[in-house]
Amino acid sequence: MTLTEKTTISNPYYLFSLKHRLTAVEYNFLLTDTSSYKERYNEFAITEGATVTLDAGEYLYRIYAQSSSSNTNPELADELVEEGIVKVDFDPTAATQYTVELNEKIYEIEAPETIAYLLLESGDFLLQEDDSKILL
Repeated sequence: MTLTEKTTISNPYYLFSLKHRLTAVEYNFLLTDTSSYKERYNEFAITEGATVTLDAGEYLYRIYAQSSSSNTNPELADELVEEGIVKVDFDPTAATQYTVELNEKIYEIEAPETIAYLLLESGDFLLQEDDSKILL
C-alpha cells in the first residue's frame, strides 16, 4: 500500500475498517506498519485468528490515519487515506470435512398400469385409474 504519501499527520497509527459486502459485518483494528521504506510503500501483517478472524467473501476496506494508538472507531479517526475492495478466500485444504452415513429406505408401491386424466373447463382433473374415475 502507499499510505504515507496520502497521510498528513506525522507518526500516524493506521486504523483498518473492513465491512463484508454481503453480511455488512464490520471489523475495525489497528495494524503496525512493518515496511522498511515507508516513503515508498507501507506493509502490514495480518494473522488470521490472532489479528482478526474474517469470513470468506469481499470486503469494502477503509484505512484511516490517526494520532491515537488505541482508537478503533473510524468516526473518531483523523483522516481517511485509502479505500477499496479486498477478497478473502479460504484455503480449501484447511476446511473441515464431515463424513455422513446415510440410511435411506426405498419403498415400492404398486401402481396401476394405466392412468389417464383430463383437464376439465372448471380447472378440475378427471382421473381414470384402471376402471374407476375420480374427480380431483
